Amino acid sequence: MKKEKINVALVGLGGHGVTIRNAIKMCTKLNVTACYDINKELIDETKAEFNCDGFLNYEELLEKSISNAVIISTPNFLHFEQAWKALQFGKDVFVEKPITVKVEEAEKILKLAQEKNLIVQVGHNTRKRKVFRKAKEIIETGLIGKIIFVESNISMSTGLAEFPEWKKNKDKCPLLPMTQLGIHFIDTLIYLFGDIKEVSSFARNAYLDVEDSVVTLLKFSNGIIGTLSSSYVAPNVYEMKIYGTEGVIKCYLNKIEVQKTTEINPNVYLFDEDIESYVEELCEFAECIINRIKPEVDAEIGLKNLKVVEAIIESYITKKAVKV
Repeated sequence: MKKEKINVALVGLGGHGVTIRNAIKMCTKLNVTACYDINKELIDETKAEFNCDGFLNYEELLEKSISNAVIISTPNFLHFEQAWKALQFGKDVFVEKPITVKVEEAEKILKLAQEKNLIVQVGHNTRKRKVFRKAKEIIETGLIGKIIFVESNISMSTGLAEFPEWKKNKDKCPLLPMTQLGIHFIDTLIYLFGDIKEVSSFARNAYLDVEDSVVTLLKFSNGIIGTLSSSYVAPNVYEMKIYGTEGVIKCYLNKIEVQKTTEINPNVYLFDEDIESYVEELCEFAECIINRIKPEVDAEIGLKNLKVVEAIIESYITKKAVKV
């Protein structure tokens, strides 16, 4: 008989971990049995929240907890070691994006998961947002004709205030805006249009001591071309414009406008969405564990997204177009 609930351990409880904690409460097939963080206050808070065991030592959690899987929401540079160790202990893994910091690390995670027949799901929730599910549906109907090109921009002003020091470290967070923000749209663009095969990129440190703003040109395997811009020091922007031979789709955080060339006014779709995409991916993780099936965004896709980021970095450094 298949398990009704999956026992999971939460790894990383602050920052984005709070969003995951809130989302997991809405997944009836996930049962939090343990948690880990380096902050005891967060552990105590989470223990009370889920009536679970708390650990200040990650290896101890893996050895002693009754969890079948881990959900990792820690800083990027910790993803590889934590996912690797969890897989070695025979646990399925959900890890927030990016899957790891380096492609070679992601390749090792993919290989180990395959060898042990374990599930690795990467937290690329953006493709699951209602806006982009609707955009995919509209594109596939052929409503705006043949897709010609796409413009996208995902930016935040986070870098203008205090933020964690590790994000300013090029080894721990290479090309900050693309690793933290742009990768969300990289995954979504691949979901909408297929693989990205070539990039040409530019970056600058407009405000910070590290590169804080990036623009990259994209070429997809099917011939579609596009741009992806991301800044950590600009006002918040979240938009994707998809141009077809018969119209344009404009995607925003909670809204889509579809403008046909034959019509005067656009059709507007509004979406009431908060953490639903996180809930959906976590519930999917439970189903994948129960039924031993691949998640929509598995380690292979997480690796593919990371390869695009590395190509963007290489293009910026070499000042040349780079094939992915």
